[in-house]
Amino acid sequence: MRLVVLFLSLFSLLLAEPVVKIDSDTFSITDFELSYLVDKTNEVKFEDIKSKQFKQGPNRDSLGIKVKDVWVKIKLFNETKREQTIFLHQDTAFKFTSIEYFEVDSSDKLVNHQAIVPYGPLAKEQLNGADAVFEFSIKPDKYKTIYLHQKTPAYHFYNFLIYSQKESIRYLIYEKVDAVLISGLLLALALYNLLIFISSRYREYLYYSLYLISSTMWILYVYGSLAHYFQIYGDTPARFNFGIMLAPIFLALFIQTIFKTEEKYKFEHKLLSSIIVVSLLNFLYGIVDFTTALEILALSHNYALIVFLWVAVNLYIRGDKLVKIFLFAHTFYLFFSIYALMYFTGFADSNYISSRGTSIGLIIEALLLSYLVAHKFKIMEEEKEQERLKQIELKLLASTDPMTKLYNRRYFTEISKEVLNISKREKKHLSILMIDIDRFKRVNDTYGHQFGDEVLINLSRLLLDTQRQSDIVCRYGGEEFVILLPNTALQDATYLAEKLRKLVESLTLISPKNEDFNFTVSIGVAQIDVENEADIEQALKRADDALYEAKNSGRNRVSTKR
Repeated sequence: MRLVVLFLSLFSLLLAEPVVKIDSDTFSITDFELSYLVDKTNEVKFEDIKSKQFKQGPNRDSLGIKVKDVWVKIKLFNETKREQTIFLHQDTAFKFTSIEYFEVDSSDKLVNHQAIVPYGPLAKEQLNGADAVFEFSIKPDKYKTIYLHQKTPAYHFYNFLIYSQKESIRYLIYEKVDAVLISGLLLALALYNLLIFISSRYREYLYYSLYLISSTMWILYVYGSLAHYFQIYGDTPARFNFGIMLAPIFLALFIQTIFKTEEKYKFEHKLLSSIIVVSLLNFLYGIVDFTTALEILALSHNYALIVFLWVAVNLYIRGDKLVKIFLFAHTFYLFFSIYALMYFTGFADSNYISSRGTSIGLIIEALLLSYLVAHKFKIMEEEKEQERLKQIELKLLASTDPMTKLYNRRYFTEISKEVLNISKREKKHLSILMIDIDRFKRVNDTYGHQFGDEVLINLSRLLLDTQRQSDIVCRYGGEEFVILLPNTALQDATYLAEKLRKLVESLTLISPKNEDFNFTVSIGVAQIDVENEADIEQALKRADDALYEAKNSGRNRVSTKR
């Protein structure tokens, strides 16, 4: 018999309606049970409610994508000894097309009825920011039942909050601050990357900026910031859902660009392009039928998340060095987004992380992708620097004699034009030395070409060691060398040539026969007429004539030609 009584007691508890108890003068009640009725016919009236069977469930819940018409029942009891004023918040009211409020007293009599149309022209007057706030009172030891009839275009989820007056005011002040901070950070990142794109013209910065902007559009709407702080209601803010439709397009373009998938990963590039096509079609369909597009969004968004993950893993397996940063970022976003999607579709309980999951995932991903872009920019700059150094090296190789490391004849022809133009402009003297090793053929015949090369190298070192900072020393061909002497008149050039001749004469090498070896040079000197000569060809000929004269005069001497 006791077991029967116990069973009946437990059964009656299961059938009992959930009751929210007010037990103090200051209260903030967010976690409680309520009852709800899904109206699939869209025809249930308040007069029919008593005959309908309600289901019990938790506050802060989602009833999924398809549910659009719901009745909610909240029963309250005042346990205190004072009459309590209750402020019942529905903090997602801005998303509903209509909300009706019915207040029923302990004797089951309707004492108040209000209708709110968040999509209507009176939304600013009827709503407190993003919230619908219903004020009513309960006398001591009395019950009150609140019925709410809610209609939404898609994604029916709710969050009721039961506050005293003080707690209600505090909540309205600080309610959406976190969403505003997240949106502000994302917009700041978007602006920063947009400015980098304008200055650098790297497209990945543009796509990343547009991705952040489109994601922020959605966050501003879905978490109520547009309604709460700017009192923007109805279809206009609801269209900010287009942001979550566009975000995968810009992220796909970003990945294609930063990882150069069109060049390196053809199949992955096509998969990313499919995300662009699917998301764009959903966006275009949303222009025609916005409600249905929102329902399709869950499928298209999940498809994008899976493809992004598959591409990232595949690129990581194939050894892409940068993709591990994206893979790490996308894993975070994927986890939080799926958790949030489970909440929106009614498969996960409500808590701060599930209700804010997408924005949390976005902010983590945004920060990591910012690092990825910065790292890629660093790599690109390093590659550009390496290419610049390579070009310099190639240019240097093209203008340098490989054996003596002096400039070659080609470089001398180019640089002499520039030096002559400078001398003309500044009206300064310019002279030239032409140097030839005496009897160099005999050196090669006697000691071999290898030792002949050593003679050329040693002479080159001596010329480099003795040159002034402005002088240009070149190997003109064979055993012949040319030195261009800016800001130097013929007399000074002759003095330098004589000094150089003596230094060469005193230079001693060790021959292959292990004997001391000395050699001499003959030098022709000429001054360029910077006022009248268009190039240095005539001066080169005069220097060559002077060199020939020095050779015929016995070698190891300096000769000049004016």
